[in-house]
Amino acid sequence: MGKFDIGNTYHEDYPVSWHSLYMELVNEFEFSHPGEFIDEDTIRDKFTNSDGSGLVDKLKSVLNFDIRTIAGTDNAERFNMFKVLKLLFYIEKCGDPKTKATCDNYRVQITDILAKPRLSNVISKYTPFSVYGEHFGKLYTSIKSVVADADQRELRLEKINSYWEYITDKIFDYVMNDSALEHPENALKELERIHCFLKTKVLERLKNHDVIHLSKPEKVLPSFFNLLACHKLLCNENDRIRLNYEICLNPPPDSDYIKFFKKSEKYKAEWDYLSLVKARLKNKNNDPAAEFAIALISYGNDIDYADIKHYLYAVDKVKTVAAWIEKYKGSDFSDGIPLDMLVIIIQELIDNKENGDKISNDYYGYNNKYRSLMTAVKNPNMADAVVLQAWIKKLENRTAVNFGAFDLIQKKREIETTIYEIKSIIYSYRNLDDLEFVNSVIYHFSARSIMSRSLAMNIGYCFAEKINYYLNDKLKNRITFYMGPEGINVLDMFREFVIDRSDVKQCVAEEIARQIRPCFKNCRVLHHFNKMAIAPM
Repeated sequence: MGKFDIGNTYHEDYPVSWHSLYMELVNEFEFSHPGEFIDEDTIRDKFTNSDGSGLVDKLKSVLNFDIRTIAGTDNAERFNMFKVLKLLFYIEKCGDPKTKATCDNYRVQITDILAKPRLSNVISKYTPFSVYGEHFGKLYTSIKSVVADADQRELRLEKINSYWEYITDKIFDYVMNDSALEHPENALKELERIHCFLKTKVLERLKNHDVIHLSKPEKVLPSFFNLLACHKLLCNENDRIRLNYEICLNPPPDSDYIKFFKKSEKYKAEWDYLSLVKARLKNKNNDPAAEFAIALISYGNDIDYADIKHYLYAVDKVKTVAAWIEKYKGSDFSDGIPLDMLVIIIQELIDNKENGDKISNDYYGYNNKYRSLMTAVKNPNMADAVVLQAWIKKLENRTAVNFGAFDLIQKKREIETTIYEIKSIIYSYRNLDDLEFVNSVIYHFSARSIMSRSLAMNIGYCFAEKINYYLNDKLKNRITFYMGPEGINVLDMFREFVIDRSDVKQCVAEEIARQIRPCFKNCRVLHHFNKMAIAPM
């Protein structure tokens, strides 16, 4: 057992130097390879060299993790630095290249993998199959085991991530709630307002700050654990956002079909209903319920004889795709499936069977870039996580399009991308306290921005009543409040009242009431507050 093994602790009598690390690795190599020899210079090149391919070089250039600066001159921290570097050495620099390996002892370019967050890097909820999940998992577990508060750090980061997931979910409400589908033009204006704010007021300003110099990292082990934990969170996000631009939206159907499709929302189909649809496709029955479903699936168009096979194939594979929705979206189809969801799944299967849709899977080191979506249907147990994620995304998109939300789903995609870029910058802070502080400020403004104008106006009306409450009896119910059409600042104030958990609304209302009272000694005086005009009745 070596002195710099990850589980060891520092003792003051330990020599802590680069030479001691190199010689430990030399001795371990010669012990595990009898009759073979390696010199200290060869080992040194694995950590720092002129072409920048050493571990220390790559941590700094590829991951912005300057481990030597973080460790400083403190011997205990230098000891921890050498433990991390030794662990990384055995992953990235020890063993044969994977293409030439005759056993499991092959090199994995872990620093390059960490620089490219992808679902294939981690074990995910989508599939037990993962290219680098085992390697990342072992590294993550090893580092976690020597960080005393690792569990708390995970919870803190998961809490931050859940905040942003909440915002993303609320954005989707602008696409798929009843109000949005009834008045899509209003919902689109709200989405454009939100996107403009997040992009210009948040993201562009964050880009102008140098995170590395603004934030002082913690000690070596917690800083590196923060890096790994943030990478784990971003892996799922990156592929999901990238798919936004690889998955083409189907052209929106005509308004008649949208009205027709909305009728299916109230129906539920039991699973034996599929046999009726299948028999109708083969002209073996005239069941009106099956006829209704087929009309929905085909967008009301006649089906070419050559396409019948695609419809039959889709009906056979519905349960495979439905099982993914149950697993990843928490649905329960044991007693049947909503008819609109059944139709959407079949439409998507037909479309993919006919067109052979592919998406890229560009995790580090993968050369066979494009993967067919149908591979997951044919062999779901070995499906790539990114392919399954693409299926979920395509089903969500088709749902929105069929309900008449084509423009809304496009704008939602843009907002999601902006949110991911914001999160990526926040997660680049190596000090968790700094990360939390920055997130609390950014999230506050971002959460405020997703509140609709109508909600802000309603809060404003309640606020006006609050002001009236604090006026004296002589002025009560003699004041009317008017909101100008461009009252952006005051609308933001009303949004702030929703987020705020203190008594600020009451304090502001009292202060405005105090300012109003002297103004109305002469009732012809008009008082203005920001964009809000106050006038006597």
